[in-house]
Parts: sequence; structure tokens; C-alpha cells
Amino acid sequence: MWAARARAAARRLRVGRRSFEAQLVFEDGSLLHFRHDPHTRWVQAWADGAGGLAPELEPRIAGFELKGRRLELRFDDGSRLEARLGAFGTRFRAHE
Repeated sequence: MWAARARAAARRLRVGRRSFEAQLVFEDGSLLHFRHDPHTRWVQAWADGAGGLAPELEPRIAGFELKGRRLELRFDDGSRLEARLGAFGTRFRAHE
């Protein structure tokens, strides 16, 4: 359920040059900012003003994996969202 909702609203994935940070941007302008390096792992939601999908999704994230240009989110309802950054843009796949 949460993965399908995130997939429907997701617009693009931005990955940092060294692949330690990524931002998942949604159609309402909100975003989830991820950091995963050998010393830290966290996710933060950001939205301009009140509301937005990212702050609603953040507490539902049970875990995530950021490797290279691929981000996989695991939600507390068991669903997963996979985002891959490729030559033709971002591809998303939701798994229920």
C-alpha cells in the first residue's frame, strides 16, 4: 500500500556524486533525503510548508538500502519501492 502510493507520486531520484546521499522527489515538491555511508544511515522528510507526502511516508519506512544509483525502500506494511537511476531517467517499481 505505501509503496504503491509513493510510486504514484514519485517523480525523480537524485543521487549524490559519491552515492552516499539521495533524494526521492514527489509531485507535490516534498522529498525524502537519504544518507547511507559506512558511519551513518538516516532518512529525513522535507516539505515546503505544511503537508506533503514525504513527511507522511517517513515514519512508515522500516528500512532502506542505497547502493550506487539504486534505492530500495521497505515500508512497515511489507511493501517495497525500488527506484533506479539510469541513462533514460528514473525507473520505479512497487512490490506489494
